[in-house]
Amino acid sequence: MKRLIDIVRCLAKGGRPFRGHNEKTDSHERGLFLNVVDLLKKYDPVMQRHLQESPRNATYLSNRIQNDLIMALHNIVQQKIVSAINGKMISIIADDTADCGHHEQMSVVVRYFNNEQQSPVEHFVSIQRLLKVDAQSIFDQINNVLEIIKTDWSSVISVCFDGASTMSGCTAGVQMKCKEKNHEILYVHCYAHCLNLVLVDACTSNSQKRTVFDFFGIIQTLYAFMEGSPVRHAVMEKISQEIGTQLKTLKSLSNTRWACRAEAVAAVKENFTGFT
Repeated sequence: MKRLIDIVRCLAKGGRPFRGHNEKTDSHERGLFLNVVDLLKKYDPVMQRHLQESPRNATYLSNRIQNDLIMALHNIVQQKIVSAINGKMISIIADDTADCGHHEQMSVVVRYFNNEQQSPVEHFVSIQRLLKVDAQSIFDQINNVLEIIKTDWSSVISVCFDGASTMSGCTAGVQMKCKEKNHEILYVHCYAHCLNLVLVDACTSNSQKRTVFDFFGIIQTLYAFMEGSPVRHAVMEKISQEIGTQLKTLKSLSNTRWACRAEAVAAVKENFTGFT
């Protein structure tokens, strides 16, 4: 059982899918969990003996057992987080976005000061599905998270959201609903969003000084031209091989992640240096 738990921990830590499309013995798509078990039994006599001698209904490899192990580990981690923040003042960081399945999900992080480490600590505590994105629905989900971690609003000293009116509104936003529970709560605008807004405004505020804005436009156009065609990308690879340099794939820009812009510029710079 310890070996199976370690496999679950390894896959869960990396966010890997457990199950495959067909988990029959002769299938080549059994999923990572069963594939790792099959690999381990070749070198581990304990695992090999367990799979050979255990009854068919006690191998602990079914999808239900996998889910039970995941949930058991979840409960242990949650208990440790609850124990760690017990009696401490905390801050709540929350943001929502749509996943690849077009489901709106909100991630919630709790931040507190660890006296033993003498430093602030952050724990990702939950992802909540949002069926509505109005202030009341978002606040209800945050309130549910506080119940999960067994903390009340009197222990919350600040909340950190982005600048969207639904989150930051001072009359009907989520921050105001939090302050209705505890009037001493401080609202902190996400610094990453603040920085992005400042940079965007600095680049676009003056229509006569759009050098930086036009520069990034050229970077994005170059990316779209070269990486939008496998043929053109192959030409870049061929030239790179002929001149003996290592090709760095061009990157797309991002409106909200300025670090992506730095990577995009760096890619153009490295390729330009090599090609010239």
